[in-house]
Amino acid sequence: MSKQVWTEIITPKKTVSVFNLKELLNYRDLISLFVKRDFVTLYKQTILGPFWYVITPIVQTVIYTMMFGNIFSISDSTGIPAILFYLSGSVTWAYFSQSVIKTSNTFSGNADIFGKVYFPRLVVPISVLISNLIGFGIQLLLFVLFFLYYYFFSGVSLSFNPVNLLWIPVLLLNMALLGLGIGLIVSSLTTKYKDFKQFIGFGIQLLMFMSPVIVPMSIVNEKFPDWSKPILEYNPMTPIIEGFRAAFFENYVFDFSDLIYSGSVAIVLFVFGFYIFGKTEQNFMDTV
Repeated sequence: MSKQVWTEIITPKKTVSVFNLKELLNYRDLISLFVKRDFVTLYKQTILGPFWYVITPIVQTVIYTMMFGNIFSISDSTGIPAILFYLSGSVTWAYFSQSVIKTSNTFSGNADIFGKVYFPRLVVPISVLISNLIGFGIQLLLFVLFFLYYYFFSGVSLSFNPVNLLWIPVLLLNMALLGLGIGLIVSSLTTKYKDFKQFIGFGIQLLMFMSPVIVPMSIVNEKFPDWSKPILEYNPMTPIIEGFRAAFFENYVFDFSDLIYSGSVAIVLFVFGFYIFGKTEQNFMDTV
């Protein structure tokens, strides 16, 4: 009778290593299942289903246009129709905010699964980024359709340089790392401090008003008090949102070198989040 040999031995991890990322490759099928699960649970027992991806940014854009479009003279100040200006901000912010909120729920929302089956815990936040990426693709297509309408049929003169679209993948990667890093940190802290779970929704809404979603940096620099400018300037989401607009509108005032700062912050937060997440997953079942 042949001796039984284990194919894999699971032991506690004493250190957090970047090589743990390689383990994710062996769980590609599980990631796809979690992505599918996110869609099924999100739109289960809903009438409109995935159409909410379209309805939400349109409603937000209409509200922002009606409330702030004329107050800040968005069309005159930026040369961009207010609809396109606010839709671009809503689409960009939606991906970041949803990535942070859903990733921050990794441990508390999946405790039952984590307590029964072993798999790399990073599978869950990675699947969140991918599922949100699909939603971002749908909303980006919506924005492109509005952009094409204004470009060809509205009579509005829009300056467009296709080369700038090459910045979109860079902006998306930057935004994904930033959202993942913040989400991993909050998820890890939530296992011990439940207050973070209550704060994250409010915090994201507050951060949105500290970003150029509603008002561009050009107006902030001209009309806002000096004390408020650093708040937006040091917000790592500011270059991403402004860069997204500059990718479609050539005359939009933005220096793409500002992405160096945003990317640096995103990398630091991701590395720290990855480290603290790895530490937390070793004993989170005792506290969650």
